Amino acid sequence: MARKLIVACGSGVATSTTVAEKIKSKLEADNIDYPVEAVDYKSILQELPSASIYVYIAKPDDEVLQAAEKLGISVYAGVPFLTGMGVDEIYAGIVNDTKK
Repeated sequence: MARKLIVACGSGVATSTTVAEKIKSKLEADNIDYPVEAVDYKSILQELPSASIYVYIAKPDDEVLQAAEKLGISVYAGVPFLTGMGVDEIYAGIVNDTKK
């Protein structure tokens, strides 16, 4: 399975790039070498098979969530990386998944 974390936002890639950079910085600070990439939500169904962790900004469609589940991809909310609220819990889950 591909080891990559993808971040997708419903509108463009500005927010997802911000969140991707925050996650990347935190992983680097913890000496975790894991690819992080911001992707366009329009191409999310093509991107999912190459990912192992998916962080969303806007809640994804059921179709996307079902595809992620079928592929065994961990899905996390990315908004806490913008607000700072509840980020530790989500980040801990992501770190845990990078070790799989």
